[in-house]
Amino acid sequence: MGVSILIPVYNFNITSLVNALATQLIKAGKEAEIILLDDGSDLSVVSDNQLLQNIPAVSFHRNEKNEGRMASRQKLSRLARYEYFLFLDCDSEIIKEDFLSTYFDLVEKDMILVTGGRVYADTAPSDCDLMLHWKYGTGRESRKAGRNNAPGFMSNNFLIKKETFNQLDNSLQLPGYGHEDSWWGMQFERAGIQCYYANNPVLHAALEKADVFLAKSENALVNLLLLEKNIDKDLLSRHIKIFSWYNRLKKTGLSGPYLFFEKPFHNYFRKNLLTCKPKLFFFDCYRLAVLMKMAKSVV
Repeated sequence: MGVSILIPVYNFNITSLVNALATQLIKAGKEAEIILLDDGSDLSVVSDNQLLQNIPAVSFHRNEKNEGRMASRQKLSRLARYEYFLFLDCDSEIIKEDFLSTYFDLVEKDMILVTGGRVYADTAPSDCDLMLHWKYGTGRESRKAGRNNAPGFMSNNFLIKKETFNQLDNSLQLPGYGHEDSWWGMQFERAGIQCYYANNPVLHAALEKADVFLAKSENALVNLLLLEKNIDKDLLSRHIKIFSWYNRLKKTGLSGPYLFFEKPFHNYFRKNLLTCKPKLFFFDCYRLAVLMKMAKSVV
């Protein structure tokens, strides 16, 4: 069985990533393809990445306008021709020499769904602007192997059977950034599909500045409210910690008091998150208040 390596791209030079994958493909000698789909990037980025289609087994496609990550992944799945899909985010860096061979071995075992995980650099960035993203990544997303601390489904680096992916409900389109993996992970749970953790991570190679990271985090809250309208709240609470807190406060009638007591500290929390020493507790308090305000405005 072959593997289609599918990479949605937005404003990121993926030359190093594709070269690393192509090198490992040659060594593995397995049936595979690499499909790149640019999602409305700047022309300078497109011109660089487009050259990668000269590499054997690599093809390049382009959306004229940005359509978002979910739509891009669906389009990639329609372009793919093999029985397994390996989805990778474009800002991934391959750090294991046996990265692809690990996945090929799992294909031979007829696995249905595998997540490889994500890690961040061990050393903190020297640029304070990048500290919030690094601290969140190392504290909340990076995991070492182990039954008790293995992550749940993460969409930045996962292997899935084509037939399983095609059964996903993609009718709920989540705009912009945030919670696509949550939506899919909950569908897998409802379908009784277990996600196997392979401890086969990629390095997150592109930290974002704190103000950009905060903006994306707030957009993710918009998507979370969309999920609330379509998914059982108990299921959402099990998968998304901030929703669990939000749901508890709503049930107990404490949303108003929380906003009242958080309001004097809200700007202080935000200022801290833009410094060299951001606190993830402040990040959680800040997002929880933003989520509650958003929920009130759409009622």
